[in-house]
Amino acid sequence: MNCTCQALLLLLSAILVTGCHEQSDSVSLDEIIERNTDAMGGRVAIEAVQSIQIDLHIKDPSFEVDGTYYAIRPGKMRIDVSAKGKHVFTEAFDGQYGWQWEGKGEQKPATGKATAALRHGVELPGKLFGLHELRARGHKMKSIGREQIDGLNYYVLQLILNDGNAVRPLHVDVDPRPTTIEQASSDFHDVDGVKFPFATAETDLNTGKLLESTITKSVKINPSLPPTFFDKL
Repeated sequence: MNCTCQALLLLLSAILVTGCHEQSDSVSLDEIIERNTDAMGGRVAIEAVQSIQIDLHIKDPSFEVDGTYYAIRPGKMRIDVSAKGKHVFTEAFDGQYGWQWEGKGEQKPATGKATAALRHGVELPGKLFGLHELRARGHKMKSIGREQIDGLNYYVLQLILNDGNAVRPLHVDVDPRPTTIEQASSDFHDVDGVKFPFATAETDLNTGKLLESTITKSVKINPSLPPTFFDKL
């Protein structure tokens, strides 16, 4: 799969979902989801991912940092950010509330919008959960046709999260204006039977501006994490 858009539209590559030669637009939503699930490793392998640790290099227009992203079922996450080897930032979602630490002092509660963004990030497919799990988690999807991108014919799914969110800013506390973000995922590697993208790029579809790109350095499946890891530093 060459591109996954996880804001307003979820685009599924026809190559992985339906095969190189199939051109029919009549494939059902359930079949699209099932084919994507199979391509990403299958239900058993995906659902065996109970926790995850992803080491990243993150590049924004104005800075570059390293980060380690952690997540655990049923939907907690944390990311620790370092610059030049120094821990400078942490933000997390403990399953109910978000919090952040800005490099000094005590951790503090995240804003409501920032908390929602952290929760949305862990709910989207590609980290803990497969596409086939989203409806059981209260999210809605529908098939809305096909779209050509870079010569590939994609199925387009509209994903509405269970709080009604479909369009998001990248960093809500920096710039809260809503926009439509395309996340293009590439360089897929097999890790314990599940496909993970080792490169992503997020682009503002309204302006064409590259907002953020990441390179994954490693993925660890089911690392052991302390019970309070998502609650505090």
